[in-house]
Amino acid sequence: MFIPLEGQCVVSIRRVIAMIRHGDETAVYLDDGTILATGFRPETLDKRYNAFSKEARENAMPLRRRMGGNRT
Repeated sequence: MFIPLEGQCVVSIRRVIAMIRHGDETAVYLDDGTILATGFRPETLDKRYNAFSKEARENAMPLRRRMGGNRT
């Protein structure tokens, strides 16, 4: 899954090593050594991730029904 950041930027949750708050920014450390800066707090990023995941599951339900899937 993905964590939505500012604008259209997203990062794969599998690439995130750590999120550390520094003053007014959160540093998102990735597995390749890249560091992304965001104004969101780690708690807000968690909420955005959960909301994004929920919306993705809801949007996938009609396709699953058409394809005969039964995952929830």
